[in-house]
Parts: sequence; C-alpha cells; structure tokens
Amino acid sequence: MRRDAVYISLALTVLMGCASGPIPGRLTEPGKPSKVVTLNYRSSVFGGSGKLWALLPDGQRYSGKYVLTPYAPDHHMVGTLAGDRGGTMTCRFKLNEPGVGPDKGGTGKCEVSQGGVIEAKF
Repeated sequence: MRRDAVYISLALTVLMGCASGPIPGRLTEPGKPSKVVTLNYRSSVFGGSGKLWALLPDGQRYSGKYVLTPYAPDHHMVGTLAGDRGGTMTCRFKLNEPGVGPDKGGTGKCEVSQGGVIEAKF
C-alpha cells in the first residue's frame, strides 16, 4: 500500500513538471497576406528538450522535437518538425532565460520548406 502511494506521488510530480504553452506567431508566404499561427510546446520531464507542433492555415500539421542549447550565442532552442504532407519546418528561438526553456518567453523564426516563414514573439 505504501509503495503505491509513493508511485502515485512520483507520477503526479512528473506530470506537473512538464511545462507547455502556446507560441504565437505570424506566417508570411510569398504573394499571400500574413496570417496568425500558433506553435505549441511541451517540455520533457527532465528539461533540455520537448515537443513542438503547429497547424498551418493550409491544414498541414507539423510536429517534432526541440532541444535547448542554452550556451549557444544566437539560438537557445532549435527544432525540426515534419509535416503530415511531406513538408518540413526548421525553428530557431532566442530565449529570454535560456536555461529555463520557452516558459519565460523569447523570439524566434521557423522556416517552412514550402516557402513560408513564421516570426514568433512570446
């Protein structure tokens, strides 16, 4: 019985330790008006990496992993996302608090293989 309580407590701690949230941005594509998009992230339990995903206005879903590179001078968080229709998206972010992750905000850019760019500030 006591062991079960320890496991439940540990599981709750792990679940509560995963930060997640939106990263608002603006998609600019050649010859089209810019559109609001939202990237989303969920950090891993132990930090240092996590998941990043987005749904673009054309309906293509992108998802992939990001890693934190807190000591890099220009990009503290980088990720490559795969689209469900074959596209790719490469994202680079400069974080306000590089050792913490995206929770404390930052700025970034994601380049879409089909020719779009997402500028984000969060």
